Amino acid sequence: MKKIKNALCFFVIITIISCSENNIEEIHVKELTELEEVEKLYDSWINGAENYDLEDIVAQEKNKVQNKFFNTQVIEQQTGKGIYVHYMPWFESEETDGVWGQHWTMTNKNPNLTDSDGKREIASHYYPLIGPYSTNDKDLQQYHLLLIKLSGVDGVIFDWYGKRDVLDFESIKQNTESFIGELEKTTLSFAIMYEDRVIREQSRRLTDVQLNQAQEDIKYIEQKYMFNNNYIHINRAPLLMVFGPSYINDSYDWNLIFNSLENNVNALTLWGASNILGEGNSSGEYAWIDKEHLQTLSGYYNNVIDYSQNIVGGISYPRFNDFYVEGGWKSPLEDSWTLTDNGLETFRESFDESLKHPIDFIQIATWNDFGEGTQIEPTLEFGFQHLELLQEYTETTFLKEDLRVPYYIYKLRKKHPNNKMVQFLMDIAYRNAMNNNISKAKRLVALTIFYFGHDF
Repeated sequence: MKKIKNALCFFVIITIISCSENNIEEIHVKELTELEEVEKLYDSWINGAENYDLEDIVAQEKNKVQNKFFNTQVIEQQTGKGIYVHYMPWFESEETDGVWGQHWTMTNKNPNLTDSDGKREIASHYYPLIGPYSTNDKDLQQYHLLLIKLSGVDGVIFDWYGKRDVLDFESIKQNTESFIGELEKTTLSFAIMYEDRVIREQSRRLTDVQLNQAQEDIKYIEQKYMFNNNYIHINRAPLLMVFGPSYINDSYDWNLIFNSLENNVNALTLWGASNILGEGNSSGEYAWIDKEHLQTLSGYYNNVIDYSQNIVGGISYPRFNDFYVEGGWKSPLEDSWTLTDNGLETFRESFDESLKHPIDFIQIATWNDFGEGTQIEPTLEFGFQHLELLQEYTETTFLKEDLRVPYYIYKLRKKHPNNKMVQFLMDIAYRNAMNNNISKAKRLVALTIFYFGHDF
């Protein structure tokens, strides 16, 4: 109670500074009468664990349960295997970037169109809980990073398209580096997954120009990212993942590419493709999503990969349900497949299967690929369910209710972009949550909702 009173006094003092003397007595009365309402706000937050509507949380004040905010000590625990989320840094929004990027629109969707519920039209079967966004938005970056931390995840694997200004590759690179700038302020780690197939954008067949570009891309990854203190290392060497290779398919060419590096790296390919990199270049493989689900995944773990000779990345995924036909990126006549989520079972089954084997880490595919429908980021359809299940696997002591803190911080920032007090308080709340002081972050968020969130 003392902490609540102190926090309320802080708000009252700030308010008094901006008011005339005639209003001071009224404000003091408000402080005393609203103290009980703040307690009820805390109670409704805990009691409504499955409710993520801020307006409802403020309104549902009748159900009371014991307040546990002030005695919670957060001690992070891990399974012993690194757990990373595969991250798509390619989203653009009109508000932040001046345009809705192609990963929200594909060929035929317009996010400026909204339905009766206010949902924007986007190229996905699923809808982000916060709506479509820009990767380059600092508020979004902190929202995602805090969710990742509170889920008990160790870091991020960025899908990376090279350093060329072709199509939206430059935007993806800039978004990645902007995101890494925020990640560097945390204890989370990161690595790069290089998409060699983007090299084909320069020519119909592999040329010396393309090989030189691939060399420059790999050198850029080494020099720009791998010396970062947050970069993922395995056996003291930085991790470099290649999605494929799917275009540069000759080990001789990969020898040329890797010979340009100054240091040794642990290069991992997609499952079954390590021979393409050539002996001495590949350090192992990682599993991915397949339409046959556990049949393929179990077969790979049990019969294909040699754990004694390779670094092995495991996989967990919620589903595969792309929007490419509906979005005009694929012909209805092209081969297409879907892997259903079966509630949370597909996510759980792929996680359990990976944990059965001596893998070195697990990659969750994906955090936010809305185009292929593999995202575990909170959505209108699933809420926080995937992250709550993920908390069980990571054995973090953060609570499932804690996952709402990043959501509230983001919503308050966006609802009051010009309110310096709200922005200041949410900055402090974010910093405290990132520093494991989730109790203080909750108090700041709850008080801010109470004073500024009435119009949510």
